[in-house]
Amino acid sequence: MPVSDHLKRALLDTIVSNINEMVIGFDGTPSTTTDGAAGRPAIVLNPSVRIVDQNTVLVEGFIPASEAFDETLKEVFVQLRGTSSFTPIARHTIAPVIKTTSNEIRIQLLIEVK
Repeated sequence: MPVSDHLKRALLDTIVSNINEMVIGFDGTPSTTTDGAAGRPAIVLNPSVRIVDQNTVLVEGFIPASEAFDETLKEVFVQLRGTSSFTPIARHTIAPVIKTTSNEIRIQLLIEVK
């Protein structure tokens, strides 16, 4: 028997309320379900997080034109940052992105909950 819609919504609400950091990094190694942190962090963003539909959460971060990096950005790590530690939520390897002061980057990450 599948879980109830009420439980699914409670799970989505919990995920949304627990994501408060998006770390963009330089590490391009493959992502796994046991990743515990960003490999080589470049910048930490405070993302906007919202429920899209009954199965999906959207996490969105923005890097303004004022930021630039010497290396390409290759990973996105989403976490809950507490006062003394953090809880990993998801890590994703992305196609390399060159970030200069000539561009802005909006990163959108969908988390599907089934």
